[in-house]
Amino acid sequence: MQVFESLDFEEKFANPILTIGNYDGLHLGHRKIIERVEIKARENKGTSMLMTFHPHPLTILKPDRFIGLITPLPVKRRLIEEAGIDVMFIIPFTDEFHLISPESFVENILVQKLGIKGLIVGYDFKFGKGGKGNVEYLAAKSTQYGFFFDIQEAITLDNEKVGSNRIRRMIQEGDVKKAGLHLGRPYMIGGTVMAGDGRGRTIGFPTINLQTEFPLIPGRGVYVSSVEIGGKRLPAVTNIGFNPTFDGQSLTIETYIMDFSQDLYNQKVALYFLDRIRDEVKFSSVDELKDRIRKDVEIARAYFTI
Repeated sequence: MQVFESLDFEEKFANPILTIGNYDGLHLGHRKIIERVEIKARENKGTSMLMTFHPHPLTILKPDRFIGLITPLPVKRRLIEEAGIDVMFIIPFTDEFHLISPESFVENILVQKLGIKGLIVGYDFKFGKGGKGNVEYLAAKSTQYGFFFDIQEAITLDNEKVGSNRIRRMIQEGDVKKAGLHLGRPYMIGGTVMAGDGRGRTIGFPTINLQTEFPLIPGRGVYVSSVEIGGKRLPAVTNIGFNPTFDGQSLTIETYIMDFSQDLYNQKVALYFLDRIRDEVKFSSVDELKDRIRKDVEIARAYFTI
């Protein structure tokens, strides 16, 4: 996959078929659009293209409403490449860029710069200064400039629309199972294993402590999870919280990897959230905590043996 991080390039592409959007999460709706773009590109012996923006426009336009990226840029880039897109544009979302008029965006960027032969976007796509460009506007412009245009309607699961904002709320509330269904894969965060206080080892459940820069962390609680190390995923149980039994003061992400004893300090790992087991609880004694952890591990083992 070719990647361009601006529109300052001279390359020309054969029969470009483009999609545009934030594509945070690469959820089922996004994947359907990408699939259609790739099919149309093959039909026209063309080039499949995806244009996205960095940083996410909401971080600038509505920072008080934005709760964090589902897929930070390196993850989004990897997922888009794995999906099979030929060319990816990562456009800097600057003050200057978001003031471009819809007319200028279509004429100067889509038609003159990229020379698109086709465009497929989601039903709620908006662009240009003040979000004044929409699918109706694009339909009219496609007739004017002679490019194919189509809209992907909403994908629904159990009568609920699949969308990035909805998925962010699911993750924040700890509903990682439902989030995974809407994403089409388990929600993942990456990070580095750091030294903790060693308390887990003393109670028989040694954990790895993950330090992460991923902004969207599932809600406090205990989860069935898996840890990817060296390309292999290992079954695990993860606790996100403040360790209230020990009067903890900072949020930690602690994972017990079942039947595993290797030292992972300073290693990069990926942590996948599969299902929620329970809320975070303050126990009256360490023994009560140990009994509950045993039950959590039993629940996780049952999950992986189904």
